[in-house]
Amino acid sequence: MTGQRHKILIVDDLPDWRQTLKGLLADEGYEIEVADSLSGALSLLSSDQFDLIVSDLRLDESDTKNKDGLELASRVRAQWPGTKVILITGYGTQEVVDRAMIPDSQGSLVANYIPKTETDKLPQMVLEMLGR
Repeated sequence: MTGQRHKILIVDDLPDWRQTLKGLLADEGYEIEVADSLSGALSLLSSDQFDLIVSDLRLDESDTKNKDGLELASRVRAQWPGTKVILITGYGTQEVVDRAMIPDSQGSLVANYIPKTETDKLPQMVLEMLGR
């Protein structure tokens, strides 16, 4: 994207987290869009191009088994293979990390993973992946 700012989609069902993550990355000069659900993210992806998606694992806080972030990563890999995904969560287990990060025949499901307790590291992670 020579001459243009990188475009990032942030997906989280909690408004406070969407704003926090948007602020962290907008401060670094990235163009940011937000979605609050899997369907909202897919709608934006169908009409716009993103360099990176930062998605929460659980996109329905009321459902403890929800893993819509992994579903989103799977669909992105299949339909928009040039778009990278960072999975962010407060509920990460080793099983989830393994499922997201261990490569299969198509590569790993996500480009990186970060716990919500370490979101201060997100701007550096994005810079290493995309540059400014």
